[in-house]
Amino acid sequence: MSERLHYASGGPRVPAPAMHTFAAAAFAAVGVPDDDAAFVAQTLVHADLRGVHSHGLRLMPGYLDQLADGVIEAAPTIQNLSTAPGAAALAGDRSLGQIGARAGMRAAIDIARQRGAGAASVADTGHFGAAAFWALQAADAGLIGMATSNMAGPCMLAHGSREPASGNTPLAWAFPSGDPYPTVLDMAAGAYALGKLHLAATVSDTLPAGAAADADGAPTTSAAQLAYVLPAGGPKGYGVGLAHDLIAGVLSGDGATLTKGPYDPAAGPRGSLFFMAIDVEAFLPLRDFHAAMRRQTDAVNALPPAEGVTRVQMPGQPEWDAYRTNTAHGIAYPPGVLESLTPAAARLDLPTPWRP
Repeated sequence: MSERLHYASGGPRVPAPAMHTFAAAAFAAVGVPDDDAAFVAQTLVHADLRGVHSHGLRLMPGYLDQLADGVIEAAPTIQNLSTAPGAAALAGDRSLGQIGARAGMRAAIDIARQRGAGAASVADTGHFGAAAFWALQAADAGLIGMATSNMAGPCMLAHGSREPASGNTPLAWAFPSGDPYPTVLDMAAGAYALGKLHLAATVSDTLPAGAAADADGAPTTSAAQLAYVLPAGGPKGYGVGLAHDLIAGVLSGDGATLTKGPYDPAAGPRGSLFFMAIDVEAFLPLRDFHAAMRRQTDAVNALPPAEGVTRVQMPGQPEWDAYRTNTAHGIAYPPGVLESLTPAAARLDLPTPWRP
């Protein structure tokens, strides 16, 4: 598939610091320690700044509900159960996914600095937001980073199946480039992220062909009939997604998405995470790697664009363009996102920065 999915984001722009303050206060109000609350808010606003609203603050009401229901622990105790020198196996203690992910990627980076490469799994945690954020933690530290996850609740069909066989598994790789905007690939194994399809459905009754299936597993372009995601590239997307589903779920001890079964609000997300970090300096000087990345980016950007395309880009460049715009002028949210935050603001007696 080559069609880019679009959804409206033309509402009034809201300064990112104001949205961060609001979100941090919301998490703190339900018992998340202040530092952790500010960090989780940072990860969600970061996604919104990059224009990835499917994984931004629209997720916060669900997280707050999980905290209120007690299926996510506001102040978890995360432990490393592994004694292996090159890996960490963390027990997440039903943490918010961002808190489990922070511990996992930190462990992978620490190991990589000592041994050249490090890997970490995190079991029994929540949804970790945008995978790019975690891979970028490594890239910002001068390392190559990789992140993936799974959760309960299969939502992507296998090639040839009528019922979902896995999650719409996310995977991200980030490469340090010597500037504030590293090359970062963040993708789902499905044709599109399910959240992006839901956002697109707010502005159009029609979805791209090859993206979605109805409740009977039949391909559909009707937004009203959206039930499942189709794998990108048929068997290739399913295979890539399943491989990452397995390394996040089975290696952590939690299991693959299909064997976890449907999402049960009473049990929570049952998220499983996997991270890897590679120390560039174990292979070549970091400055040489940066120079090669700049040459690669320049070469790609110089390629002659196809009809209707302004510039050929590296992975992550469109999102960094949005990041710069939204940082300078405020975040413009898609329809319904800010409205979805209003009930939580009222319940927690918090001011809403989008309503002066």
